[in-house]
Amino acid sequence: MNRYFYYSILMCMLMNTIIYVPTILIAHRREGAMLGFGLTIVVGSLLSWMFSKAMMTFKSRGLPEIVLAHLHPAFGVPLLLYVGSMFFAAGTVVLVSYSGIISRSMGTTSQPEVFLILFLITVCWWASRSTKTILYLLEIIMLINVPLAAVIFIKAVTSEYMNWYAVWETATENALKLPKMEFIAAASYLFTGYINMGILNREFRQFRPKLLWAIPFLGLGVLCTTVFIPVGFHGTVGAEHYVTVWVSTSDSMQMELGFVERVIYLYLMLFLSLSLLFASVVWHVGYEIIQGALPGKWVVNSIQLKPVLIFGLFAAVTYGYLTLFNEKQTLSLATAWLSIRFWSELAFVVLVYYLSRKGTNLT
Repeated sequence: MNRYFYYSILMCMLMNTIIYVPTILIAHRREGAMLGFGLTIVVGSLLSWMFSKAMMTFKSRGLPEIVLAHLHPAFGVPLLLYVGSMFFAAGTVVLVSYSGIISRSMGTTSQPEVFLILFLITVCWWASRSTKTILYLLEIIMLINVPLAAVIFIKAVTSEYMNWYAVWETATENALKLPKMEFIAAASYLFTGYINMGILNREFRQFRPKLLWAIPFLGLGVLCTTVFIPVGFHGTVGAEHYVTVWVSTSDSMQMELGFVERVIYLYLMLFLSLSLLFASVVWHVGYEIIQGALPGKWVVNSIQLKPVLIFGLFAAVTYGYLTLFNEKQTLSLATAWLSIRFWSELAFVVLVYYLSRKGTNLT
């Protein structure tokens, strides 16, 4: 069962190209990128270790049970509602971003709202399933898509159009300069998959991950890939002029394998499934946290109202978000959200770790 922990981390690492992380990192590439990578790896790995150790203590329990058992409801309930909303926000950013990408890339007359409605129906259905079903879905899609991601990576680094001089210049320029917090907050999202264990832990009889030491190395590889491959294709200056830089990067490569001529088709297919999977997982986690904070069963005429109201609310917010903001505004909001998420996650992980060490009721 411990493999699902690594699936969750790897899923978030792969999803960074859709959630505007590359765009933010490239925008700050001249402000101590390599030092920023180092700091991010230390912070992300430490938080991953702390949360994993904490969840080992709370055997087969989720965040609602842990928080409400140790904290007074006046503090625990608002905290759970806030944390659950942050999970829903992550899915919202991904769904809105990918709806715009697929609408433009397919060259159709369809509006992104049409794609978003289809995505919302799919995600709400998947996210409302049981946690065990979500774990099976996570494994199946990751096993299919990781090899496809590896193909894109190998194709990129072996391309004749990859400018390694531009990569070297970016890596060494102001290498020891202290990076801005926006850089670290965005880069740290690659490691945030561990937080899903706050709900997935319910399905684990004995959560004992043995390869935590590999997370920093995997994170370093993904961080370097995220930033340096677009720089290698578009140059040290050109890379910053794209909002979704990895879409343009994938469109710069050719497969020359049968009917798949352009890598962008493989990229869009890969991240269609990954985006739906990511949104389903984080919305499922967010739903379980929020409904665990709300007392009562909320049943009317044998109809469970909690999933209807919670998923309906966030689906409506997601649709309204797409209609109200353009892509550049979405990028600005996503940047602000990543910073808020970083500090919130840092404080929450420290709290959960403290509760696991304390082992007493704080009410």
